Amino acid sequence: MMRINSFVTPAALKTDPVGLSAQESHHLARVLRVEAGQEMTLFDGEGTRADGIVDSVSKKEVTVRITKRETIEPHPVEITLIQAVCKPDRFDMILQKATELGVRTIQPIVTQNTSLPTGKIEKMIGRGEAIIRNASQQCGTAWLPVFQPLEKISAILSSIGTYDALFIGSLQSNAKPFKKALRSLTEAGMSPAPRVALLIGPEGDFTEEEVKTAIHVGAIPVTFGSQILRTETAAIFGLSVLVYELFDKTQGAENTADLI
Repeated sequence: MMRINSFVTPAALKTDPVGLSAQESHHLARVLRVEAGQEMTLFDGEGTRADGIVDSVSKKEVTVRITKRETIEPHPVEITLIQAVCKPDRFDMILQKATELGVRTIQPIVTQNTSLPTGKIEKMIGRGEAIIRNASQQCGTAWLPVFQPLEKISAILSSIGTYDALFIGSLQSNAKPFKKALRSLTEAGMSPAPRVALLIGPEGDFTEEEVKTAIHVGAIPVTFGSQILRTETAAIFGLSVLVYELFDKTQGAENTADLI
């Protein structure tokens, strides 16, 4: 039988038995057809994960009796994706894959080449957290990425904070091959638990002015190869490289502390 992962709020996961939300209960009861006695995993998106057994199933509420709780430490590498909003189907895919790849923070931004109507952007951002939760349930992560409020790129670049590395995907001729640029930093002695950010532009790419501003605040322009990638492909590719190059070179969050 398929193992089911369900998101619950941190407060709800402290109770026993745990009563799932009306929406999640409806999905479990009507779509997945869960039954009493079935094993489940619950998580709160903040590092607590619990094994349990379905105690009761009704139209309005599914309850789960907890058999074990554990605390999962976040991975020491912190990756932030700063992603320009794009067409809804592409943006949804980026949120899904960023979640699966273990990104710590997702910052959506509006750039000069953003061409979507304001109403469509607001609707897309409004369902972002639900997209992330659904993706986390599929991949079984204990930590949800922090989905930041929408900002203009100018505001983000003016208060970018301190990163060990800040990369911007760029089509400009001075952009370095991404893998080479990243490895040169790691070989130079990057922190064993780095904070890294990746900026990805919209369908029309960043403007030359935006790239220059990003470089001025410390971003490294990088290229993902000789072919021009769509924005969702660039985001997934760039994040995959970061995960491959950084996650396997630091100690993962494998140690857990049992609470029951």
